[in-house]
Amino acid sequence: MKKIAFIIRLLQKDKFHGGGEKLFFNLIKRFVAANYEIDIYCGKSDINLDSHGVFQTPQNDNDFLDGINKIVVVDEHYDHLKPETMENFYDKVKNLIKDENYDYVISENITPPIDITFLQGHSLLNRLKRDKNPLEAFFYNFRKVKKERMKFHNKWFNEGYRKIFVVSGILKRDIVENYGISEDKIFVIYPGVDIPDEKEQLTKNCHSERPMGAWESHDNTKPCDCFANARNDNSFVFGLSAPGFKIKGGFIFLKALGLLKKKGYDFKAKIIYPKYTKNLGVKLLIRLLNIEKNVEFLSYQQNIQEFYQSIDVLVAPSIEDTFNLAVLESMASYRPCIVSANAGASEIIKNGENGFVFDMKSNPEQKLADKMTLFLKNPDSYNDICEKAFETAKYYSWQRTFEQFVNELEKL
Repeated sequence: MKKIAFIIRLLQKDKFHGGGEKLFFNLIKRFVAANYEIDIYCGKSDINLDSHGVFQTPQNDNDFLDGINKIVVVDEHYDHLKPETMENFYDKVKNLIKDENYDYVISENITPPIDITFLQGHSLLNRLKRDKNPLEAFFYNFRKVKKERMKFHNKWFNEGYRKIFVVSGILKRDIVENYGISEDKIFVIYPGVDIPDEKEQLTKNCHSERPMGAWESHDNTKPCDCFANARNDNSFVFGLSAPGFKIKGGFIFLKALGLLKKKGYDFKAKIIYPKYTKNLGVKLLIRLLNIEKNVEFLSYQQNIQEFYQSIDVLVAPSIEDTFNLAVLESMASYRPCIVSANAGASEIIKNGENGFVFDMKSNPEQKLADKMTLFLKNPDSYNDICEKAFETAKYYSWQRTFEQFVNELEKL
């Protein structure tokens, strides 16, 4: 039996804050199911531990906990914004594991190297180069905290990992180009998704039978009569998950909606953005675009599947996104996606078959609106795209992610 240690900042079994936590949860769960000996070292945990911060044996049957050898909450402050604290944390972990003889020690993101890392986020250098505004880039480069973090990131990459795993080709290019890491040292493994058991539950709210008139304006230039006032149940619904509104392309999405409104299309938009009430800029833009009656903002979603079931197409116009797990989750819910070429998830989209990809260079809101229009003008093709999106999601399962990861580990 092989012995593996995972080093993570936060151990979660539900209520995930992002795709990275889901990735590690699903990997650990499958390693346990495959009878690997798994130890976890973390900075924080929502698991009940003993007075020494150690979990030894599960108190009940739980597919996440049952089979884990031990969970250790390391008594050392961990702040990813302060790299010195990360080095102190990892030094303490190194001391804890020095006599354990692990086959693999797996950490997350850009952290002090011990053995292997699995990256889910872009580097700060990539973000600096992405910013096309010279003034913003100038100030970004001279922010003391970010400069300090970039210095440590460069140091850790130079010290070296035995292997680096990344969630997309986009992220691989970031690390190769910005840190001079050899391509053969980096391996791409896409995240996975869980597929609901009953396909019928996914399709019952689909708009595959919607008549043309309900999706498209009557003459393609003037609004439908039903467009002016209350919500029309037949309206085509676009969805966006954007807790980080700007970076997830929220403003691009709103401007694309404004272009659709000018052309008279009947549509609705649902946007997950809990901080909407505090963002005066977003409120002003919606008013200027005259789309107040078309847009509904949502708070944090306890059940994200209900959100996917309430829309027809997920839009992911990310300015920067190493993957965007919402894309796969939407496809697993029988909902196709329109994805920015800047998102790693665009690498699993075959344009026009299982979804659409649009270029972010030069007038991205118009390019997005053009892709959205394809759904509004061609309802007969919607069900076929849904079917192919669903088949794609089935292929990119968490089990496939796990098996790829194991295969690469065994080559080391």
